[in-house]
Amino acid sequence: MHQFKKLSAILFISGLTLFVFSCNTKGNQSQHTEFGITAEAVPEGILIKFKNIPAEASHMWINISTVDETEDPESPRSIISSYAALTNTEELNWIDSSLQLEKVKQTGTILFPYVKPENNYYISADVYTLQEREQYIQGDENFHRHYASAEVTATNGISFNRDDVRLELSNDKTAVTLSSQPIFPPGITFADQMYRFGFTIQVDAGSLGVGDHHIPEGLSPDGLTWIFEPQMSTFNLKGSDWLKEGVSYPAWASAYVNILHDGILWSVGIGYSELVGFGI
Repeated sequence: MHQFKKLSAILFISGLTLFVFSCNTKGNQSQHTEFGITAEAVPEGILIKFKNIPAEASHMWINISTVDETEDPESPRSIISSYAALTNTEELNWIDSSLQLEKVKQTGTILFPYVKPENNYYISADVYTLQEREQYIQGDENFHRHYASAEVTATNGISFNRDDVRLELSNDKTAVTLSSQPIFPPGITFADQMYRFGFTIQVDAGSLGVGDHHIPEGLSPDGLTWIFEPQMSTFNLKGSDWLKEGVSYPAWASAYVNILHDGILWSVGIGYSELVGFGI
């Protein structure tokens, strides 16, 4: 079984969530007490099972990652991630959260079907009460984190032609275009905004990124191109302590497809652009 290396921190500049993912290589049972998860390979994909979800929980973030074997294993670009945000409230939500948390509390399970057989997947989940979510956003040091992780090798699921997906940066590094789209089997339900884009910059402390929800006016009418400059540098990166002027940092664009499954909106990682240098 391929063992995951420690994943880099990903910072979303708008004050979304900073996640640091570490590796559990001792089986698929979470090593955390209290709140926990397990992951099981089933014919439909990966079945995630939860235990001890806090009764007052109002927010849950789920991240599912695998390694792209064609990439340098030391590069953060080698990690292909998918994610979903679940809530039971309209307060303090992430972009495109799904109001499905109460259902998950009742069933104790979530099915993630978009996997490639034989790939190893790392699953992590963060759960917050409304007060904890507010404390986290405010940077309160007394914040108590409910976190669990698991690992499993997929045997079957819904796959697509990931190797054929092409994501291209413009020559001036101001826009990204999905020039070759993924092909999924029939029966998939896509969100109204089918594709989601991001731009990530690797820095010494980890990585920071900007998504199309920060600059929605940059999306083209057909949803296949996202223009992120000059807004990204002028507004989103202005005054960042993570970037030094005159330094070229490794950077890349990423794309996700937004799919609805059993009431949950999943953003499924589909590809990356080439690695480029970026500076301010």
